Amino acid sequence: MSSGSEQTTHIKVIKQHRVVERAPVGAVARLRRALGPAGVYAIGYGNVGSSIYYALGIVAAYALGATPIALGLAGIIFVFTAMTYAEGVAMVPTAGGSVAFARRAFNDLFSFVAGWALALNYIVTTAISAVTAAFYLSYFWAPFKEQPATAAVGGIVVTLLLMLLNLRGVKETARLNIAFAAIDLATQGLLVLLGITLIVNGWPDLLDYRSRGADYWPDTRQLVFAVAIAMVAYVGLESAAQMAEETKAPTRTVPRALLWSVVTVIFMFAALPIVALCAMPPMELVGQWGNDPVAGIASKLPDWSISTSFLEGRLSLSALMMPWVAILAFTILLIAANAGILAGSRITYNMAHHRQLFRSFSYVNPRRQTPSFAILVISVVAMVIIAAGMRAEDLLLKLGDLYVFSSMMAFSMAHLSIWLLRIKEPETPRPFWAWPTIRVAGKPISVTATLGFLVCGAIWLWMAISSEHAFGRNIGLTWLAIGTLFYIWFRRREGLDLIRTAVKDEPSALIAVSPAPRRQEMTRQIRHILIPVHSSEYADRMTRIACDLSGLYTAKITAVYAIEVPRALPVDADLSEHVREADGVLEMASHIADTVYDRRIETVTLQARSAGAAIVEYAAQRDVDLILLGAHREGHRTRDALVFGTTADYVARNAHCAVWTLRGRENGPGDGAGAEQHPRPLGDDSSER
Repeated sequence: MSSGSEQTTHIKVIKQHRVVERAPVGAVARLRRALGPAGVYAIGYGNVGSSIYYALGIVAAYALGATPIALGLAGIIFVFTAMTYAEGVAMVPTAGGSVAFARRAFNDLFSFVAGWALALNYIVTTAISAVTAAFYLSYFWAPFKEQPATAAVGGIVVTLLLMLLNLRGVKETARLNIAFAAIDLATQGLLVLLGITLIVNGWPDLLDYRSRGADYWPDTRQLVFAVAIAMVAYVGLESAAQMAEETKAPTRTVPRALLWSVVTVIFMFAALPIVALCAMPPMELVGQWGNDPVAGIASKLPDWSISTSFLEGRLSLSALMMPWVAILAFTILLIAANAGILAGSRITYNMAHHRQLFRSFSYVNPRRQTPSFAILVISVVAMVIIAAGMRAEDLLLKLGDLYVFSSMMAFSMAHLSIWLLRIKEPETPRPFWAWPTIRVAGKPISVTATLGFLVCGAIWLWMAISSEHAFGRNIGLTWLAIGTLFYIWFRRREGLDLIRTAVKDEPSALIAVSPAPRRQEMTRQIRHILIPVHSSEYADRMTRIACDLSGLYTAKITAVYAIEVPRALPVDADLSEHVREADGVLEMASHIADTVYDRRIETVTLQARSAGAAIVEYAAQRDVDLILLGAHREGHRTRDALVFGTTADYVARNAHCAVWTLRGRENGPGDGAGAEQHPRPLGDDSSER
C-alpha cells in the first residue's frame, strides 16, 4: 500500500465479506452475532444445562436418595464460581477465561497450569458428551445400552466425525445453538410439569428413603463425595463466560445473563432429580437408567385418558416423550461435544500465542481458516481417554471423576486470581463486582471468591489424594506432570523465563494509557472501528487491539486491504495475484478475531489509485468512528513499512474521524506480537477530526 502525490477518490470494492444484518440504505448496520441478554442467557443455559443428561445418573450413583441435596449444595459452589467469572469477564473482556485471569494476576507459569487443566476439562467435556450421546441412542439400538463398550466405540466415532467436520471448517451458528438451547429448556420444563403427578404419588417414598438403609441413602462420606462429584452437573461454565466478545454492552449483559442462567440451572437441577426419585427408587435410577437418566424420567410418565366426542382412549406420554428425549439429548450432547473441541482448540491457540505451547497449535489452515493442529490434538486425546475406559462398566463415572479433577483445578485458579486482582489492582474499573465484599486492611475482598477457592481447592485436593477414584486421579496427575515437564523444557529451549510473562497482552497496555474520563467519553462515540491492513503480522497485531476496544465500546470492526492500481491500468483491472495476497491477510485478521476473541469482523478488499485516499473515502462512506493505524517498530523498516508509513500519514491528515496510531517497541525475543502498544493521535494535538 502506498500513496502518490496526487490523491484521488476513485475506488472500487473488489471483495467484501460482511457480517451484518440487512438494513435500509443509509442505516447503521449491526453485527449479525451481537447478542443481547436473551441470546447470552440461552447460550449460557445451553452450555451448562446439557450436563443434566449424564450428571443426574453420575451423582445418583453416590448420593442415592439424597441426590437433590447433593446437587443443591453443589449449586451453592456453582453460584460462587459464577460470581467470580462474572466479575472476571467484566474486568477482562477478552477470550481465555481463567487462563487470562491467572496471567494477569500471577505469571505465565501459573496461567499455563490453569490453561493445561482447562484444556483437559474441555477434552473430558468432549469425551463424556460424545459417550452419553451414544447411550441415548439406545432407544433406537439396544446394544448401546446393553454393552457399554459399544457406547464407548460410538463416542469415539462421534468425536472422530466432529473432528473431521471442524477440520473442514464447518462452523456452528449462534442462532441454531440458541434454538436448540430454547427447545432443551422447554423440554426439561415440560418433563417437570408432566412429572407433577409423579411427585404427588411418590413424595412419601422420597421422604422415606433415609430410613430404608444403604440401598436408598448414602452415609456421610458418600454424601460429601457426592457433593464434590455433583460439580460435574455444572460443566460448561467456563465456555459460557466467554461471551463478552460477541455481546452488546458485555460488561452489563454477560454478568446479568450468566446469573439468570445460574438461577434456571439450579431450579432444573433440583426439580428433575425430585421427579426422577419420586418416579423410581434410587437403585433403579442408578442400575437401569444411570447412563441415560432423563430417558428414565420420560419412561415413567403416566398415561392420560382422553374422552371427547371425536376421540376416546388413552394417550401414552412415555411413548411420545422417549423418542423425543433420545433425539434431543443426542443433538444437545453433540453440540456440547463440539463446543468442547472448539473451546479446547481456542485455549491451546491462546497458549501458543503466549509462548506456552508449540507454535503448531496456533497454525491456521489458510484454506479452511481453522486451527487444524489444535483441533486434531484435542480430538485425539479425547478419543484416547474414551478408549482407556472402554472396558469399564462405569465409564461415565470414571469420566466424571476426571472432569471434577480438571474443573476444580481451573475453578480454584479463577477464584484465586480474582481474589488477588482485588488486592493488586483495586483501582481497575470493574463494571460488575461479585458480592458480598468485605474490607480487610483497606482492601476489597470478595467473599464468594474466597469461599469458592477454599471449597474448590479442597475438592481438588481430595480428588488428587483419594485412592477410591484412581482413574480420574491417575490420568489427571499424569496430565499435569507431562504438562509441567513439557513447559519447563519448552521455555528453556526457547530461551524464555519460566515465570516472567513472555508476551504482554496488547489490550491491557492500550487501555492503561487512556484515562478513565476519556474512555467513558469515547464509549458514547465509537461504534465502528476500521483497521487498514497490509501484512499478516500487522493484521494479527491490529486485530487483537481492535477486538479489545470493540469489547469495551460495543463497536463493530472492519478490516480493509487497499490495492494500489498503476495508472497504466484501469482501476477495475484484474489483479488476481494481489487479490489473493489480500485474501490471505484478511483471512488472518478474521481468524484471529474468530478463534482468539470469538468475534466476527467484516473484511473488504479495495482497488484504487491511492491506498490512503481509498481508506479515507471508504471510512467516510461507512460512518467509521475510529481508524487504528500501527507504526512499524525500529528494526522493521522494510520497503513495505516505509510505503505504508506514507499511507498512514495521509490517512491521519485527511480522515473525517478519529485516528489512533499505536507505536510499539520490542518486548521479548522474537515475537512481534509481544510489543507494548502506546496509542497516539497522528497529525495535530487532537485525535478527533
